[in-house]
Amino acid sequence: MPEANRQAAPREEAAQAMSEGPNVVRWARAVRQLAGEPLVAVKLPAKHAGHAESLVGQHVAAVDTHGKHLLIRLSDGRTLHCHGMMQGYWHVGPPGPPPEAEAAVYVRLRTVAREALFLHGPLAELLTPEELARHARLRALGPDVMGPEFDREEAWRRVQAVRCEIAEAIVDQQVVAGIGNIYKAEGLFLAGIDPRRAAAEVARPELEALWEAVIPLMWDEANGAGEWSTLPPELRGGERHWVYGRSGRACLRCGTRVGFLRQGRHRRATFLCPQCQH
Repeated sequence: MPEANRQAAPREEAAQAMSEGPNVVRWARAVRQLAGEPLVAVKLPAKHAGHAESLVGQHVAAVDTHGKHLLIRLSDGRTLHCHGMMQGYWHVGPPGPPPEAEAAVYVRLRTVAREALFLHGPLAELLTPEELARHARLRALGPDVMGPEFDREEAWRRVQAVRCEIAEAIVDQQVVAGIGNIYKAEGLFLAGIDPRRAAAEVARPELEALWEAVIPLMWDEANGAGEWSTLPPELRGGERHWVYGRSGRACLRCGTRVGFLRQGRHRRATFLCPQCQH
């Protein structure tokens, strides 16, 4: 589950919350700054706190991502599996006072020179190689849209197999991994696909157009300044997105009023242009 071969300068701090694929890629880059240096202090969630001392002296061997999941590989073979959901984020920098109260620190990995803090983390678990291999949630994940070898054939198969609307299908992490609400809305708009269409009725060329639209946007965000803007610079003028968050405002392409609806059992928000995505 390695990160795709993209280059970007390491960040002193990776502090944007929201676990869409681009943020997780940025967090992975930041945590990699600890690689190879022995850990001198470790804090783990209460469930795994008894194992924290056993990690002192170990080092970060690799940091991988799969969709919204961060996998910190340790030198003793164990893996720290983390998910930020909507509130967790990573801060990496020189050891010192955390950017928030100590109570917000869910995971601490400290070397002499660097410290990685997982703040407000809802999920962090220390897994043995055997536990990782049989981890039901990770094994069920669909192809990673930001992975170096995104399996478009498998993504097509999974999209065709689900019985829901296309907007719900592409944020189902068991169909494809890494897309959240922002890139759902923006990708479907750029591909001209109505989010209410049944996933199984979306033709293969249309799905390919979706990947061709959304993957570069996600990498632009991962390699950028964390602005969460999906517009080309010449169109921004105070705007950040084509349709996301723009309900009731004029479509930047055709002028039609941007629509809003909620979809699926989780009632996720969807934004669309009724004209461009008819």
